[in-house]
Amino acid sequence: MHDQFGNAVSCGSSDAVAAYDRAVDAQLHAWPGVFESIDEALKAAPDFALGHALHALVLAAWGRGPEARAALATAQSAPHPLPREVSQIDLIATVISGRTVEALGKLEAHVRQWPTDALAASTAMGAYGLYAFSGRADHNEARLAFLDGLERHYPADYPWLLANRGWARIEMMRTDEGLAMARRAIAIRPKNGHNAHIIMHGLYEANEARAALEFIEEWLRGYPDHGLLWGHLQWHAALSELALGRHAEAMQRFLGPITRYTPRGTPFMMLADIVSLPWRLALLEVANAPWALAEQHVAKYFPNGSNPFGELHLAMLAAARKDRAALNASTQRMQASADAGHAGARVVSQWGEALLASLEGDEARFRALLDAVWAESARVGGSHAQRGVIGLTRNAGRIPG
Repeated sequence: MHDQFGNAVSCGSSDAVAAYDRAVDAQLHAWPGVFESIDEALKAAPDFALGHALHALVLAAWGRGPEARAALATAQSAPHPLPREVSQIDLIATVISGRTVEALGKLEAHVRQWPTDALAASTAMGAYGLYAFSGRADHNEARLAFLDGLERHYPADYPWLLANRGWARIEMMRTDEGLAMARRAIAIRPKNGHNAHIIMHGLYEANEARAALEFIEEWLRGYPDHGLLWGHLQWHAALSELALGRHAEAMQRFLGPITRYTPRGTPFMMLADIVSLPWRLALLEVANAPWALAEQHVAKYFPNGSNPFGELHLAMLAAARKDRAALNASTQRMQASADAGHAGARVVSQWGEALLASLEGDEARFRALLDAVWAESARVGGSHAQRGVIGLTRNAGRIPG
């Protein structure tokens, strides 16, 4: 048996492989149906190693850690796996464990041998992929080289890869080129949540807020409201409203669609959205910035911290609530991670120190630290648009409140 990309699989059930292909397709395009298709695959072949591995990856993204670890253990104990399957399962295990730099090395080695393992390759892509969270200052350049290196292994203008190659260019400020690629990809395959997201980033960098709102309002009509990126695309729409001076509309989007979506979204993605948007609103002196949703979310999902990009937002929430103890705890977690060698953690530790300096009224230290953070902000991960909150804070010369 072979998957949709021509890679051999150890599973002997054609029904299971067909369902697995549908699950991978939905995962690659941020479209609903991943869990349902995995269930189909595992019902047809209960010992399907790659089906359990994909299940583990998706469960982890949705904050279901114990279930993810159980699915991973089942994948690791499946009988007679092929070499590619062993390697992919090991990669997914390393990703789930949060060992990002190690996972990136494994991914690059894996893809050199199996370049059409699209699910494995997808772990490197996007604002929350392995390159973004590697702590490297040059992660945008490295991701672009990685993606362009895959092109010859896929059909011409293969929309999943074309869109991601466009994204990499947008993040390097090659906006027109990247947008053109993303638009070509979405014309080929309109039902692609990641591609719609990429176009929103391109329009943000092009300062086309009105065009962004028009695009996303139209595109969202065909996207189920439980889709992976539905809530985050609402966040992008809110940024466009802020750029147009429509502060009340952005607030209502937060209080309405974003708040309703948060309990059914992936915890990590929603963390950034529900902290950074109130922070931006407060910097614009919009009254009554809503922090309660973020406080509840953090208490439920991140009581013990997060990776550097997540901690960037945990520190913001603590500063906005004037919670010095929580801010100190976040900064100390990042300092420990920095001492262990993560360059992105060092930057976020400085961010926490800057916010604490502001709370203590030390404006000179606040500005000096923010200058240092801004200079190396790429190491934190996320997207250029998301990291813009650092620049906005620096330009404002203060924190909310």
